[in-house]
Amino acid sequence: MKLSKKLEQALQKQVTLEYNAAYVYNGMRIYLDDAQYAGAASWMTKQAKEELEHAEAFINFLDSIEVKAELGKIEEEKTEYDGLLSVLEAALEHEQMITESIEDILKIAIKDEHFAAENFLRKFIDEQVEEEDSFRGLIDLVKFAGDDKAALLKIDSILGQR
Repeated sequence: MKLSKKLEQALQKQVTLEYNAAYVYNGMRIYLDDAQYAGAASWMTKQAKEELEHAEAFINFLDSIEVKAELGKIEEEKTEYDGLLSVLEAALEHEQMITESIEDILKIAIKDEHFAAENFLRKFIDEQVEEEDSFRGLIDLVKFAGDDKAALLKIDSILGQR
């Protein structure tokens, strides 16, 4: 089950993107914690851990087909936002970028007829649908709450239950 050079490079890049996603979410967590959104900060901490699990899954997949994983460079990440809504909108935008990347890798796997990679990637496509839907739902809740501090406190409490 040899990978084409193009498919291998795309999978290697995804490892770094997944680690970077954890870094992005940790930057958001730091902001949320500082802004006194303890529930949302806890939620983002779990989100960051999930992204680390995704990176490990890509590494394990590469290892299972006898390809040594490579770790790319991770850039500095911001820790300042303009409120809970801006955090969630940035998170959705980031998830959409991840979705696009995985879809692009899947297209390569399909073209290359690398069925193991295709099966592996389809699980992540399903996961991305859930992630984007989750963020859209949270964005809708926060928009509905507007400037109502009690409603935002309730949303924060709900996020802390994850």
